[in-house]
Amino acid sequence: MLSEQYEKHNLEMQPYHHYLSEYQNMQPEYISTHLELPFDENSRSFCLKFMEKNYTVSHPGFEIHCQDGENGKATLCTDIHAKILLLRYLTEGDYLKASGNLLSYRDLPWGEVYYRQFYGRCICRLARMFGNKQERFKVIMEGLKGIPREYGDISYEFELLEGLRLCFVLWGGDEEFQPTAQILFSDNFPVAYAAEDVAYIGDVVLNYMKSTDIKN
Repeated sequence: MLSEQYEKHNLEMQPYHHYLSEYQNMQPEYISTHLELPFDENSRSFCLKFMEKNYTVSHPGFEIHCQDGENGKATLCTDIHAKILLLRYLTEGDYLKASGNLLSYRDLPWGEVYYRQFYGRCICRLARMFGNKQERFKVIMEGLKGIPREYGDISYEFELLEGLRLCFVLWGGDEEFQPTAQILFSDNFPVAYAAEDVAYIGDVVLNYMKSTDIKN
């Protein structure tokens, strides 16, 4: 059991340290210009919003502070996968303004290759968690300043990072059919993240939703 925990931790920390090293070797001015991300010269920190909370992220130290609450409760301060996703975006992502169109996971480059993994890991999990708890889903989405959409029985579009938007869609189940779900992405996601990274985005958001549901 201990060896499994160590291996899991090691698998998470390896990419973290790899991308952290890349981040620390980059010029913050380049990142700021490339991603249109504000950088404060005095504090040597980026200012960004992640899932509707404001953060500062120092360079080169990568110290993350939540401006809207306790660091110990903020996703970007506590979730290693969220930190890796941010590092991936800062070091390898591109900024492109979305056109307003939404893409399914299969529409992403290489999305078809990873679809089965994403479907089981994220789409099915969303359906299981909230397919028959749509009022709770609504409350959590409104907490993320989600905008109601007309997909499915209930759906909300919300922002992950500046300009990068997700849409979570639910269809409730009945005596014959299990609840189903869909996850859609703004059409600028392919320049920001590779398809294999997007599964981690689902994990991060769903983990947040689960913890919020338990607390309330």
